[in-house]
Amino acid sequence: MTKCKSLFLAFCLLAICVATGCGKAKVTGRVYFSDGTTPLTVGVVNFTDDKIICKGEINSETGIFEMRTFKPGDGVPPGTYKVYITEATNFGMGKDVKSVGDASYQVVGAATSLISPKYNIPEQSGLTITVNKSMKYDITLDDPPPKSAEE
Repeated sequence: MTKCKSLFLAFCLLAICVATGCGKAKVTGRVYFSDGTTPLTVGVVNFTDDKIICKGEINSETGIFEMRTFKPGDGVPPGTYKVYITEATNFGMGKDVKSVGDASYQVVGAATSLISPKYNIPEQSGLTITVNKSMKYDITLDDPPPKSAEE
């Protein structure tokens, strides 16, 4: 009977640990273009081990991402992950202003990805990470920085 109680207690502790996120690591970083200084400021960094997907939205002002599993700040479980980046899109706001009656609007160009499509697919990105403690993880892409709107 005491063996059953011990197993039950161990199970309860494990369940509490999983629910509260104990054992997870804080992973932050930036994604840089090939020049090593220009950060990507739009998109989501994803880690997957084919069982879970952890996400970190790239901050549009700082370019920093912080990985989460279920909710902001809960970290990443230890393990080895494939890394990929999604939603790194420039929506091409145009300079042309069109008018219809009393209303005017800015012409929006086609959405274009700022990074190579290979970075959107875990098996093709070529990026992996092993998480076993809190860490900084910067990513440098093969892609050159996007040209500015003035160029």
